[in-house]
Amino acid sequence: MWNGDGTVEINGFRVYYSEVEFVRRIFERHPETASNLRPKNQLVKNAYMNTLLDLIDITCLAPQELTEEELVDAENTLLDLVGEGFELDWLKKKLEELCVKKKKMETRGDRMRELDRMIVEQRQRLLALEVELKNEENEAVSDSARLGFEDVV
Repeated sequence: MWNGDGTVEINGFRVYYSEVEFVRRIFERHPETASNLRPKNQLVKNAYMNTLLDLIDITCLAPQELTEEELVDAENTLLDLVGEGFELDWLKKKLEELCVKKKKMETRGDRMRELDRMIVEQRQRLLALEVELKNEENEAVSDSARLGFEDVV
């Protein structure tokens, strides 16, 4: 239902026209989302819906785009919304997956740095062996050379 203030009412929430499709999809895929919502005040409900949309936006980001602090804030926001009666198991699962990806990414980064360090060390060892080999080759050539008359006399 279109309201004169640029909002549309969807499942008891007034949302801006630009957010209509997002909110509709939330309720189509997860109809239980606001079934137990406690607040009845329209402004409070709208604020919670905006918070939910912001939380979904955060969850859509790539793991490297988020700090640990932002993930903790997102988890706390999710708990606040659940505390107000939102059913958000689906979003909690996605947020947990994002946290796992972030941790894996950090662990993988640490491992990649360790492997890179090991490669540098091996290259240095290889270079030292190549120098040693070159010295041995030079000595072998020197040792295998024929002596001239002047060298003997």
